[in-house]
Amino acid sequence: MDKFWFQSAVFAGKIHSKVQINVESGIIHEINVGVEKSSDDLAFENMVIPGFIDTHCHGGGGYFFSNEDSKKVESISKFHLDNGTTTLFASLVSEDVATLESQVRRLGSLLPLSTIEGIHLEGPWLSKHFNGAHDPNNLRTPDHTEIRNLLDASDGKLLSVTIAPELDHAIEIITLLESFGVTVALGHTDANSEQTLSAINAGARVVTHFYSCMRPISHRTSTLALESLYNDQIYLEFILDGSHIQKKAIQLLLDVAKDRLIAVTDAISAAGMPDGELTLGNVSVIVKNGIANLKGSDLLAGSTLTMRSAYKFLMDNFEVSHVDAVAFFSGNPAKIYNLENVGSIEVGKRANFVVVNSKNEVETVILEGKVVPSS
Repeated sequence: MDKFWFQSAVFAGKIHSKVQINVESGIIHEINVGVEKSSDDLAFENMVIPGFIDTHCHGGGGYFFSNEDSKKVESISKFHLDNGTTTLFASLVSEDVATLESQVRRLGSLLPLSTIEGIHLEGPWLSKHFNGAHDPNNLRTPDHTEIRNLLDASDGKLLSVTIAPELDHAIEIITLLESFGVTVALGHTDANSEQTLSAINAGARVVTHFYSCMRPISHRTSTLALESLYNDQIYLEFILDGSHIQKKAIQLLLDVAKDRLIAVTDAISAAGMPDGELTLGNVSVIVKNGIANLKGSDLLAGSTLTMRSAYKFLMDNFEVSHVDAVAFFSGNPAKIYNLENVGSIEVGKRANFVVVNSKNEVETVILEGKVVPSS
């Protein structure tokens, strides 16, 4: 049995002091509060929180999840693990029918792999009015046969789908996906209030990168943005890189929807890499000063963000408690995506931890009870 001691720990909705956590076979076996460290403990003089969960990530460290080499897919996981992500979804962008099914089949055969829990499809059932960095030629109306083929190809590893609810057949597809245990997110959409409510009533649970690629909040018309902001049945992804959402808009989310926020990176292959040019699906992307834009445009094309950086940005710039931050980065995604073994420091769950210091920096990552060596 491995024994850890932390100066403080965030669990059960509060901060506890002098916490000893005993781990057996990668699982939390016992938690003791208010105890002095012993010579048998691996001691950390800082705060421990649950490992980060990133449910929207396309790549990192130079590679995309569409890469056919399993070692490169695994290297994406290792890159984000070094940055505190102990549970990761492999996000794929819109492609033609054959290419997308091939990518899903390949990933489904590999998963679970390292920290990668499952697959997220961001498209291809998205609005051409708000396609963002998705090739509009690959966007299409959802089709029952295609959906079922992708479900079969994933071998049960398809966990999340982003869809525009105003498309023909979208509501019935949301119901179908929900019946298979797939969490549906709404995004890249021009949906009005009624279409949004229909999608939520059909089972949609998340909004993909809130604010981005949707009609902005208006004082005259209630669209998806305004409807979902105030609807307590749906959770909102937010990208904390300082580029996707300006600070006052982030503060609005914290003021209105604090209990329903999910931090994601939406990272592309450029995360952790020098500036340059790359291809995302079929579109060209230029990364300059760490910001990814479509070539020849000011449209953002994912991010170069890590969860480590997102956590520090949030805690450095906003009055957010450690308890709330843990919900954004771990607890809420675990709840919404039914990840029963992660998301909190609790007996019976995986011993996935991030140790942070007083400067909100990640100092140590622990995966299933083992300290992750620094790269």
